[in-house]
Amino acid sequence: MPYTTRKLRIGADDAGRRLDRIVRVVLRDAPLSLVYKLFRNGSVRLQGARVDASHKVSVGEVIELRLPDSSILPEHESSRAEPDSGASLAFQNMLIFETPKLAVVNKPRGVLSHGTGGVDEAARAYYSSRSAASLAFVPAPLHRLDRNTSGALAVSASLAGAVAFSEALRNGLVGKEYLAVLSGELSEEQEWMDTLDRDEATKTSVVANQGSLAIARATPVARRNGYTLAKIRLYTGRTHQIRAQAAARNLTLAGDSKYGGAPLAGGYILHCAALEMPAGVASDSPARVIAPLPAHATETIIRLFGSLEGIDMSTSVKDPTRLKSAT
Repeated sequence: MPYTTRKLRIGADDAGRRLDRIVRVVLRDAPLSLVYKLFRNGSVRLQGARVDASHKVSVGEVIELRLPDSSILPEHESSRAEPDSGASLAFQNMLIFETPKLAVVNKPRGVLSHGTGGVDEAARAYYSSRSAASLAFVPAPLHRLDRNTSGALAVSASLAGAVAFSEALRNGLVGKEYLAVLSGELSEEQEWMDTLDRDEATKTSVVANQGSLAIARATPVARRNGYTLAKIRLYTGRTHQIRAQAAARNLTLAGDSKYGGAPLAGGYILHCAALEMPAGVASDSPARVIAPLPAHATETIIRLFGSLEGIDMSTSVKDPTRLKSAT
């Protein structure tokens, strides 16, 4: 039986990953059973020698794939589709912070984090030259904002950035603070601690006796005519966390019909206004990124509260290690 052989060199954005995970991405059209059969019969080699699937690769190492069917080989670089210049420009227009390791965009309301027309597609187009040099790394958002939530969203520009951000996020060291317009008047700062369960039938999160711990702190910034402009600091990142916890306290986001909020022209306002990362994530120094409010949100806030004058719109992200003691 004739075989086709392809040699692939490990680059910086592949280093440190398990060999089988790289091969699975490279041979994305092949069934997993075939991928691991190739390891068992010695058709995957590293530096010319048989190697275990769990081996973590290093820069410069060469993978040799011996395949019975050339149709499952990775496409040649010259045959790849040209990057979408429109999507690349869209990403550039959202960009508010960038280092070689990662970027932060100010995601507009109505844009998906992942999916057709989403930030992930725009990131792939913007970083097309970098991802083309990698076997398995794909730039993508490192957390999620709902379609109608705007603001700061971190995007990987390198494998190192993705790993560092994800680890910091797991350890509660990434600070996120939101601005929200609530129905009802919040008179003083509140600590919100609940257990949230996910109702898959209605696609909503609800406070329940079992589920995932959700912790937040809500601070009023301005109040008027039954509305509150609040800063909400997240200590956990559950799906619809702010929307569900606010609704459970009769402080539903104005315009959030999914959670029973009263109508608000233009829809609810929930904006990730600040994102903080410890040293070693985006760069050698800590990074604090502020995402300006979108025009429609600014106009709505002025209409509801009369003016932005005298309203402290800055963010104050407190010690992120507080999450560890809270949990």
